[in-house]
Amino acid sequence: MTIAERAYALIGQSFPVCCYSDEFYFFPQLVVDDPQRWLWDDFSAAKVASLASALAGLEAELARLSTDLLDDDATDVTLLLQTLSTLREHLTQVAPQRSQPTFHLTVLAAGLAEALLAGDEAWSARSAGVPAFLQRAVACLEEVSREFHQLGLQMLGDIQAWVDDLGSTGFSTQPIAAALDQFGAALQKITPRGDYRLPPTVYARLVAQHLDCQMDLDGLRNLLQDELTTMREILAEETARLLPGKDWLQAVRDIPFVVAEDGDLRTLYRQTLQALEDHCRDVGLLPDTLPASVPLETRNVPACMTAIRASDAYAAIPGTPPRGGVFYVMQQGRDPAGRLGRSLEFRMTAAHEAWPGHHLLDACRWALPRSLRHPLEQPLFYEGWACLAEEIMLRTGFFSDPWDRFLLAKRRAERAGRGLVDLGLQGGDLNTQQAVVILTGVGYTPEQAKAVIPKYLLRPGYQICYTLGLQQGLQLLDRFAGNDLGGFAKTVLQQGEIGFARLTGKFLTQHERRGL
Repeated sequence: MTIAERAYALIGQSFPVCCYSDEFYFFPQLVVDDPQRWLWDDFSAAKVASLASALAGLEAELARLSTDLLDDDATDVTLLLQTLSTLREHLTQVAPQRSQPTFHLTVLAAGLAEALLAGDEAWSARSAGVPAFLQRAVACLEEVSREFHQLGLQMLGDIQAWVDDLGSTGFSTQPIAAALDQFGAALQKITPRGDYRLPPTVYARLVAQHLDCQMDLDGLRNLLQDELTTMREILAEETARLLPGKDWLQAVRDIPFVVAEDGDLRTLYRQTLQALEDHCRDVGLLPDTLPASVPLETRNVPACMTAIRASDAYAAIPGTPPRGGVFYVMQQGRDPAGRLGRSLEFRMTAAHEAWPGHHLLDACRWALPRSLRHPLEQPLFYEGWACLAEEIMLRTGFFSDPWDRFLLAKRRAERAGRGLVDLGLQGGDLNTQQAVVILTGVGYTPEQAKAVIPKYLLRPGYQICYTLGLQQGLQLLDRFAGNDLGGFAKTVLQQGEIGFARLTGKFLTQHERRGL
């Protein structure tokens, strides 16, 4: 058995829920196909310490491998080593299992949702294990900040309501409901203390290594501020063209609203998702290795997840050949007449989350001939590609509405603002009120800003990935795509998530072969 096979087996058997779910970026995405599939993850101190020791041993084996490996093999070794060290450090140093009640509740919701779709046997096995899982969760929670405590109580209420609904439709939920009550009682007894902030050295390491940003925090802050300044200039120009006499924040209120005529946002999205897919095929963005059909289901965000969701989202289903994924729609957005719908911006969200964004990237990842790369995701590349997907849809003519350049610049301004909030809150340079000011300055309402800030705190550093990832992707696109956006996309998608820096080498090699 190779080092990768041993590593994946160890991680998958220890954490079957986190590995199957697309919710936990620091875990490789795996399918555990053995009798342990329907067990619950164990985040007890003893289990985490044991796993960390085993991972360190595997890392040492990888580090001893020859440096004379061929390019693709050397890349695989580097990627796997980064994945293992990130997981080990995340569990031992970042340790969300010790500070975030929502972490355990998210594992619970993901595990139950997976079993719900798998059938009675899976549901029975997972249900029976809930009491022990939640007892371990309580024992893990050592220092919970006020912000994380409040989010935990909110999410607990959502999950309890969800479980009650399942019970009313015939599912056996008694052991789950009773265990949730006990978890809630224990959570109420916790006195919030400590800070949501990570130690400065841990945060800097997380951003540079776990998220693969490879930059110091001051450099990132300057990049984010420059992006925000540039996007505000573009927004001012676009507003002068669209609505002379208004500033761009006023113009946000005039963005066209698209009504979901049948009262179902999923219908609105399905139509756009199909149009996006057709366009991607027509302009040649899809690699030949991709199956003819990659399922994409559209569902409402489950009630049990709304406490930690900030927007629509995509979740890949692991497995080879590619099994596709689910586009989750938040039930929000009404016009002054109360009709359900979305701002015209929803089309960019669909491109980001589905075609040619996350859904296409994940499907191509699971179709790779190099199986070691199937489970590997990197947040910077993952979000960078999805942001770049929006730009590709602009350059290939899909986004051609008069408002589209305004909307794309608005999205980039928001992401830069969110990155500055992430850096500022974690570094202690901002308080919550100042963070709200930054977000309202990029288009959020005060109510929206106050609601999303605690959710962003759950994943420190992650908000930086959008702007930095897009910048790296644009540099690659502008340098190598030329007039062949299809060829560019295929080259990127056929490598897996190896990162933009390694992709530069791939493109340079192609150019050398062509004598360029």
